[in-house]
Amino acid sequence: MDHYLAFLGGLVALVFFADQFVKGSSAIAKIYKIPPVIIGVVLLGFGTSLPESLVSITAARTGDLDIGVGNIIGSNVANLGLVMACAVMLTKIAIPRSIISKEGVLTFGSTIALTIVLINEWVSRLEGVLLLLGGALVLLYILRNSSDIEVNDDNEEEYRASMEVVRVIGGLGGTVLGAFFTVRGADGLAQSWGITGGFVGFLLIAIGTSLPELVTTASCARRGETDLIIGNLFGSNIFNCLLVGGLMGVVGPGKISDPNLTGKGVFFMLLITLTLLALGVNKKPIGKSGGVLLFVLYLLAATLLGINSSI
Repeated sequence: MDHYLAFLGGLVALVFFADQFVKGSSAIAKIYKIPPVIIGVVLLGFGTSLPESLVSITAARTGDLDIGVGNIIGSNVANLGLVMACAVMLTKIAIPRSIISKEGVLTFGSTIALTIVLINEWVSRLEGVLLLLGGALVLLYILRNSSDIEVNDDNEEEYRASMEVVRVIGGLGGTVLGAFFTVRGADGLAQSWGITGGFVGFLLIAIGTSLPELVTTASCARRGETDLIIGNLFGSNIFNCLLVGGLMGVVGPGKISDPNLTGKGVFFMLLITLTLLALGVNKKPIGKSGGVLLFVLYLLAATLLGINSSI
């Protein structure tokens, strides 16, 4: 029972406090008139990936590397499968060629980079540093291409900077605490259920840590902000592959003991990324049929990894 409480309580804390962190950061960005595109890329991309970051880093530091790797792979598959499928059920989404040629290519390249690191069932500190370097270069590229966008002051809300700083600090601290209990609970559940930590990370933790993306996507879909949906999901996967994967390798390098992650998990991560890009290249908007395809791929991935997940 303690494992269930730790896991569920940790997930609730992750979602709640990560949301507070994003809201506070967004408010501070508006106070200092930071361009909205940068707010979207950095805060929606990094902010919604914060749960994955802290869960994977915590897992790596405590020797549960499989949980961390499973969380990254599972979150990437869930973002482009489960979350994207939900989005196109609410509204048709056309992915502009400009996004495909930039963010889409960066997402696929980041996925390839993570695959190369994971394929030999070992994550080294050097590989972690290289992933972090790649993430920094991608971030600089995005910011540089957004630097000429003017800030829109229309309908600007007033915020109290001191209160938002408290919200950011509290949100970050709460997310760290939630990540710790989530990993501890997940490790206990894996042992009590007799399944691998990698599968727990891929399925249970990944769905939980993808809730911020799901909430953000649903909100954008209702407002018809389809470009923001794609940017959020692509940005989240880029951060997961390069920055989260890199930090995990730096703080807790080691062997990945679950071959399902480096086999089927990596395969489906690549497959679902290519599938979404292929759907996006089509001139027609992605509708419900595309959503069903992505959702089926997600279910297939979860099923095949679950079949061989027993310890």
